[in-house]
Amino acid sequence: MPSLNQLHVDEALTQISIAYRNQAFVAEEVLPVVPVMKKNDVFFKFSKQHFRAYKDGYAAGQRAQQIEVDMDARGFYMCDGHALEDSITDDEREQADPSAQIEIEKTEKLTNIIALVQEINFINNVVNTSVISQNSTLSGTNQWSDYVNSDPVVEVLKQRRTVQQQIGDFPNYLLLSQPVLDVLANHPRILDRVKYTANGARNQLDEQDLARVFKVEKVLVSAALYQTANEGEADNLGYIMGKNALLFYRPPRPGIRVPTFGYTFFWAKRSGVLRWRELSLESDFIRVKKYYSQQVVAANAAYLWVNAIA
Repeated sequence: MPSLNQLHVDEALTQISIAYRNQAFVAEEVLPVVPVMKKNDVFFKFSKQHFRAYKDGYAAGQRAQQIEVDMDARGFYMCDGHALEDSITDDEREQADPSAQIEIEKTEKLTNIIALVQEINFINNVVNTSVISQNSTLSGTNQWSDYVNSDPVVEVLKQRRTVQQQIGDFPNYLLLSQPVLDVLANHPRILDRVKYTANGARNQLDEQDLARVFKVEKVLVSAALYQTANEGEADNLGYIMGKNALLFYRPPRPGIRVPTFGYTFFWAKRSGVLRWRELSLESDFIRVKKYYSQQVVAANAAYLWVNAIA
């Protein structure tokens, strides 16, 4: 193992790692990144006090009614470390094509795997019924793949009001897994609503079309796949988000005591790319590190459908 004085924070590779994005991943779209100065600390939660009316009648010479402003709604985050490393042997470097950028390629691959784990953690630990109490598990004729009996537009607009009654704002994002998107894009009830619009003549609706139908700012699509088979077994790739859908509210920018489904707290101070050489192994090593915490701030700012399609 390298000693501390052998470790070098590679700023160029760190910037490559930070800038790298797999377009199939949505975790940081749903839980926007908030850089933090400390590995662990408190964060403020949204309070419903400003929905409560108080007696505020007043006349000159009187004391105004005193109320206690709610300042205690807060949570706690802890940024856990996630890291992977790989080596570049002298033989590997010698045999590489002259135009090959081995360090960049390995940095991006390590970053992608860490991001994949982050995506899986997001789906497993955040997008589930134990966290989001406002949820429905669909089955049979209620599933949106039943083109005869289901009406996903009525259902989503209904739960849009459910969220609005909890936080005061209408949810503005709809997250769909790729299979759910494909089903909704061909649903007769949706096609009927857009058939007289400029886009109605198209065979396949896109995310922008669905956003207008469901009255949200944006439809996000979780298209990321992961390997469900054990190492050594035949490949079996599956969608990380399965067949689920999530309606949620995300503010234009992070803020204190504003309603939001959640944040990704990112501790940049200890995140980045380390590089060092081990002479005994005739190899250079690259380690990618990322410290983050995926936190639900207001679970009632979201509504979850499990098994939205068959």
